[in-house]
Amino acid sequence: MTAQRRLLRFAFILLLVLVAVALLGPFLVARDPMRIDLAARFLAPLQAGHLLGCDQLGRDVAARLLAGLRWSLGIAAGATLIAFLLGTAIGLLAARSRALFGTALRQVTIFTQSFPVFVLAVSIVAVIGKSGFATLVLTLGLVTWPVFARVVQAEASSLFTREYVLAAEMMQMGGARLLLRHVLPALVPSLSVLLVFHFADMIIAESALSFLGIGAPLGAATWGGMLNESRAHMLTAPWMLLAPAACLVLLVVGAHALGQRLREATA
Repeated sequence: MTAQRRLLRFAFILLLVLVAVALLGPFLVARDPMRIDLAARFLAPLQAGHLLGCDQLGRDVAARLLAGLRWSLGIAAGATLIAFLLGTAIGLLAARSRALFGTALRQVTIFTQSFPVFVLAVSIVAVIGKSGFATLVLTLGLVTWPVFARVVQAEASSLFTREYVLAAEMMQMGGARLLLRHVLPALVPSLSVLLVFHFADMIIAESALSFLGIGAPLGAATWGGMLNESRAHMLTAPWMLLAPAACLVLLVVGAHALGQRLREATA
């Protein structure tokens, strides 16, 4: 087995393990991630049954880490799904009717490239003024769909000029059947790679928003929030910082490694 295949397998297994841990979190660590126990403040790892220690309020770090994993994976998956569905649909429309939708999509693309997506997401959440899971999923999904739309429009525009697609149109094949049989299957390699990279980007975006205290409810167990809270205790309780930081790095690196290997495999 080549080194690339081993890395691909490792990244894939790592993501599967993290997803499984997120789903089985309540069974792996039965402690309440929100329970405050001032008597256990700054308890070191492996003491009194706390695997990763406790934070400044005596909350179990392992329980909060697993709760944050479920939060991050849920938001990243939901935002990626919304961006994928919306971007793919708009990209196909723009490729099919180049005049109207193509021009509109190019203008939206120019806007998103000139205005940082993260700043736009922060602005939208601040204007809404309502925190929560649904707010973050919708915000991140609605501000990042042009990423998929650009790729789909560029590749679908080329596909619609291919001989076999033109022949299918001349045989009066229906639009939906044409997309399902000839266009969408050809987009799968590019979209699968983009989905993985976008998922990793959404993990980072969610953590950054949580670090700033935007989107997540006050006191919610999120990796970004845990990193923010640990800043004042980096020297006295380093496990508060190392645990969420290590998990965030592993998840993002695993997703990027998987995306890179998929890109090389489909090139």
